[in-house]
Formats: sequence, C-alpha cells, structure tokens
Amino acid sequence: MPSSSQYMRRVFLLLLLSVSFAAQAAEVTPESFLVTHNAQAVRLNQTAMSVLLGWAVLNIGTGTAGHFATQGETQAFFQANAAWNVVNLAIAGFGLHGQLTATPETWDLARSLAEGQQMEKVLLLNVGLDVGYIAFGGFLLERGLHRDSARLRGWGKSLLLQGGFLLLFDAVLWGLNWRLNTQLTARLVPSPNGVGLMLTWP
Repeated sequence: MPSSSQYMRRVFLLLLLSVSFAAQAAEVTPESFLVTHNAQAVRLNQTAMSVLLGWAVLNIGTGTAGHFATQGETQAFFQANAAWNVVNLAIAGFGLHGQLTATPETWDLARSLAEGQQMEKVLLLNVGLDVGYIAFGGFLLERGLHRDSARLRGWGKSLLLQGGFLLLFDAVLWGLNWRLNTQLTARLVPSPNGVGLMLTWP
C-alpha cells in the first residue's frame, strides 16, 4: 500500500498533468488559430520581400560594376540587370514596408480571407507577367543573333535571367501562400444562422 507521501506525490502529479492538458487545450481556439495564421502569413511575405530586396541590391551593385568593367554584350547584360532591378527594389521596398507595418492580430476572419486571396491573385498575375518577360527576353536574344547586335543579345540574356528568377520566386511564394490559406479555409463552416462563415476547432 503506498505511503501518504507517495499518495500525495501521485495526486500532485495528476493535478499537474490535468492543468497541463487543460492549458494545451486552451492554447488552440478558433481565435488563437486565426491570430497565428495571420502572423505566419505576414512573416512569410516579409521574408519574401526581403529576398527580393536582396536580389535587387545584388543586381544593381553587380550591374553597375559590370557596366564600367566590361564591354559589348556583357556590358549590355549588366546594364539591363541594374536597370531592371531598380523596379524590383521599389516593389520590394514598398512591399516590405507594408508587411512590417501590418497588424495581423487585429484582422477578423473576413479580413484574413481577403488578404490571403488578394496575395494569391497578385502572385498569379505576376507569374503570367514573368512568362511574358521570359518570352520577350528570348525574342530580344533571337533578334540580337539575327542582327548581330551585342546590345540586344545582352538585354535578352538579362531578361531571361530576371524573368526566370521572378517566375521561380512568384511561383514558390504563391504555393506557400496557397498552402497557408488552405489551412484556414479547411476549417470554415457555415454559421448557425446560415449567413456567412465561421471557424471551427478542432
């Protein structure tokens, strides 16, 4: 038969386990899930804009240096890289500022869904534009070869590189946002009054 001290230890252990399980159950609610989801979405897009910003700075730096250090086709390639990434720098700067100043903890369900859907639509549009950039780069390269134009060949190669990077960037970012948004929409059910949607847990 266990002693009184052993009995008290067992009771204390069971009490701790009960409190722990209750705390864990209380940790995840529809409201806390929504806050966590929104924070993850903002962090994801902050990281993405930081990557794009780094790519832009790298290309502007190397492009400017390459412009002065090379000639002909290679010089045109570096020129186009630098010029193209001035636009990327602006997009990444504004995008990062928007993500850093966002307040995802205040978003309700409707705002959370709208933000996720808007990001997916923008990224899908960008993917289409990226394919166009690559196609135009191929056209410039072909024209450069046909006309024996070093400048057109350099610009074409630059567009192929930049368009290819952006296509990969936007496609991966769309996939990550889509997966995150699917985790949210999978928990939506009609509200009891039949108007609108609500989150359920688990």
